[in-house]
Amino acid sequence: MFVFDTSAFINGWRDHYPYETFPSVWDLISTALDDGRVIAAREVFRELVKKDDEVAAWAKQREARFVDPSPGVQKLAGELQIRFPKPNVRNIADPFVLAEAEIRGFTVVTYEGRSFVGPTKNWAKSMPGICQELNLTCKTLPEALGPLGLGGRF
Repeated sequence: MFVFDTSAFINGWRDHYPYETFPSVWDLISTALDDGRVIAAREVFRELVKKDDEVAAWAKQREARFVDPSPGVQKLAGELQIRFPKPNVRNIADPFVLAEAEIRGFTVVTYEGRSFVGPTKNWAKSMPGICQELNLTCKTLPEALGPLGLGGRF
C-alpha cells in the first residue's frame, strides 16, 4: 500500500504524532511494517539513524523491517537518480522510495514539498512533484493513516 520516506517518520513523529501523545499511530505503523502494508527502504533506515534521537531509537528496534532493495529496485533507483539529480541534498533514500513505489504499485508517503500552509516553492523538484511526473500517488502521513486503519482509534 505505502512506501514511507524518511520525512514521514521524522515529521510525523516531531510535528504531528509524537509518540508520548499518539502511541497508537506508531503501533499501527509498526504493525503495518510487519504485515507489508508499509514498506520502508534500507536507505530510509540509514537516514533515520544518522541522528541519535527518539525516532532513531524507534527505527533501530525495527531494523529488520526495513527492506533491502531488490535488483529491480536498485536498477530503477539508479535511473531515477540520474533523471532527478539532487546535488548537495541529503535525501539519498528518495530514489529508492520512488523505485519501491513504482515497482510495487504503492503510494509514497512523505512530507517533502509541504509546509503547514501548503506546497513549498520547490514542490515540483521535491517528492510530490516527482511523483506527479512519474504518475505515482503521493500522500502525507495523516492522509495515509485512515487507509491503514487508524480512523477514530486515537
